[in-house]
Amino acid sequence: MRVAQTTNKKLVFAILLSALTVGLMLTLGRVPLAVSQPVTIPAKAVKGQIPMDGANPIWESVPGVIIPLSGQLITTPMHPNISVKSVFVKAMTNGKEVGLRLEWIDQTKNDTAIGPQDFRDQVAVMFPVNTAGAPPFQCMGQSGGTTNIWRWNAEWQKDLGKDSAGIWDVDDQYPGIFWDYYFEEPAGGVTYPDRIGRSLGPFNSGIWSGNIMSDPTLRVSSVEDLSANGFSTLTTQAHQDVIGNGVWEPSGSVKGGGYTGPTWRVVVKRTLENGDANDVQFKAGMSVPIAFAVWDGANIERNGMKSLSTWFTLKL
Repeated sequence: MRVAQTTNKKLVFAILLSALTVGLMLTLGRVPLAVSQPVTIPAKAVKGQIPMDGANPIWESVPGVIIPLSGQLITTPMHPNISVKSVFVKAMTNGKEVGLRLEWIDQTKNDTAIGPQDFRDQVAVMFPVNTAGAPPFQCMGQSGGTTNIWRWNAEWQKDLGKDSAGIWDVDDQYPGIFWDYYFEEPAGGVTYPDRIGRSLGPFNSGIWSGNIMSDPTLRVSSVEDLSANGFSTLTTQAHQDVIGNGVWEPSGSVKGGGYTGPTWRVVVKRTLENGDANDVQFKAGMSVPIAFAVWDGANIERNGMKSLSTWFTLKL
């Protein structure tokens, strides 16, 4: 083996200085320089129900892995100046279900997008539908490589159980709002349309068309079950199979957590197998590719403007 040598001290010094500068910038920016944990996320076997409360003591004994994240710079809209640099992941299974607890630092709680200046906090977990062979492209898959995405939404979390409609609306965001008259508004106030074509109250095209973003009755929980096979193909599934629960903790992490200070703790859960061809199917003992994405609403992150990871491995 031949070893290249140089006597140019200025060149050597420049290379070392460049490496030191890059390392310092990454450190100050809180970007992990290396992953000290294994690339495999082990799902601990437990008995009984998987707790949806991320502060439940059962989660304390579950091993966790810190997943480094970077800005999405592959397609527009890009956002290199991300605020969330990593997510702490724990997993458990009881032989019937699989649950993940996702935790990350977030200085502010952003759980509404009613105002044009507002964006919501979110976290997503992605799996390839076909778990055999190499995983598809890490940014929502590719043609012939469909992915199943579980996206938890802080706004949906806020909407759970809110008023009769179960949704935070414009008059909640702006209590001083006033309107004169809504077409066909009944004396008892606004009611839901029947989706047949004639509204029982003011006509809402989003609800009438069955848009899950407009109609909270279509939501199983604060998690949206999605499919994608490349850029601009993200699609809400007709059947929602994932449940979730998120809590923003302003004063610090719980015991067994990965961070101190303001954090989100989100638990997502699904049955191992469900027969849905659009979903990833799990079996005990298998290893499944898994990837992550986080959006910080305070940092105007939405759509492709996010923190994301490469593929890791979930071991059941």
